[in-house]
Amino acid sequence: MSTERLLWARKAQELRFHQLEATRKQAESWRTGLASLTALFSAVLVIKGRDNLTSLAAPYAQLTAALFALALIAFVVATLSAIRAASGAPGETCLLAGEDLEAWTRKETAEAGRKIVFARRTSLFGVCLVATATGLAWFAPAASSAEPTVTVESRSTRYCGGLAGVSGGSVIVHSHETYQIIPLDSVATVRPSQSCP
Repeated sequence: MSTERLLWARKAQELRFHQLEATRKQAESWRTGLASLTALFSAVLVIKGRDNLTSLAAPYAQLTAALFALALIAFVVATLSAIRAASGAPGETCLLAGEDLEAWTRKETAEAGRKIVFARRTSLFGVCLVATATGLAWFAPAASSAEPTVTVESRSTRYCGGLAGVSGGSVIVHSHETYQIIPLDSVATVRPSQSCP
């Protein structure tokens, strides 16, 4: 057997005893990456998107909130799975025999590997949920205005817009980010309208 082959054989023998440590290091990297990913999505959601979900039409507001909640749950579950893979579960027995330690190491390595795969899939599911919820928040139709649209005719002019209120002897009409205050004594008629010209 050549020296090179002998060295590779020794390396392979050593790696058998370090599988669990290697798997734990990989899980720690995933845990750190998940924390960074969650922070990144939080920053994106604060910077971009609508100010609040109440401005969305009826089914979209609830659906978007539910998707964000599911995404948060997915990220928490993925992070906890990565933490479990990186740290292991607390054991109640002390393994003194070599065979028991070998069996435990194989079992723990396999379990940590499964937890890493689960964390990876769950985090990808969370990313998809956040992307879907963000798309809904940006592109879903806005809720209709609560103000009824009216046409107010006074002696001199006509006003059309949302009826913001009647207060202090005046009618208040909201139109294009401006408010018109029309004294009641100058109002001839107030009629509901479908839309304003």
